[in-house]
Amino acid sequence: MACPICESIALLRAGRHARSLAELSETFAVLGDNQGTKGWCVLLLKEHVEHLAELPVARQARVFEDVARVAAAQRKVFGPVRINYECLGNQVAHVHWHVIPRHADDPDPRNPVWGWKAEVLGKQLPEAELAAILAGLREAIRLKPG
Repeated sequence: MACPICESIALLRAGRHARSLAELSETFAVLGDNQGTKGWCVLLLKEHVEHLAELPVARQARVFEDVARVAAAQRKVFGPVRINYECLGNQVAHVHWHVIPRHADDPDPRNPVWGWKAEVLGKQLPEAELAAILAGLREAIRLKPG
């Protein structure tokens, strides 16, 4: 069975991923399909590894530097939002991080987003708004925090 994250990485390497944000040291950052919380990003480890613990600690630290860089960009674009950080692997066995801003108008601020109704979680944004979010995050990620 093909890995959907590896398939996305092939598109990223070919420059054909519509929601690409940046290539970072260990990951590719993309704007997530779920935009129930605006600016939801996913970081995809550049090669197929199923468990974070399989990476040397130094690489794990660089992965988290990538995660922190994207979170800083989200806060720059959206203001002082809370951020949820999740490294999951139960549905897709390829190391990836969800970096999820939780906004002031969050429909269920006390609970994880995974319990939201599908139509709220998978909200689609108008093209102009999506383009503005992509441009803002790309620029904010490019400006590496000092």
